[in-house]
Amino acid sequence: MMKALEDRGRAIGAAAAARVRGRVAVTLRETLPDVAVDVVGDDVVLTGRIAPDDPRLRWIGSLLR
Repeated sequence: MMKALEDRGRAIGAAAAARVRGRVAVTLRETLPDVAVDVVGDDVVLTGRIAPDDPRLRWIGSLLR
């Protein structure tokens, strides 16, 4: 019984994490149209160039907290 509940909890948590990664990727794509954003496994990967003084980098950093 407990094993089934634990498995169900893990599945619910994994689905929730996948939804969050998807929402983060969508938001990043909208905010940074010049940067490629992909979800690879458990990671959201950004590829492209942004100036070091671009204020959007601070916003991205706030997502990582």
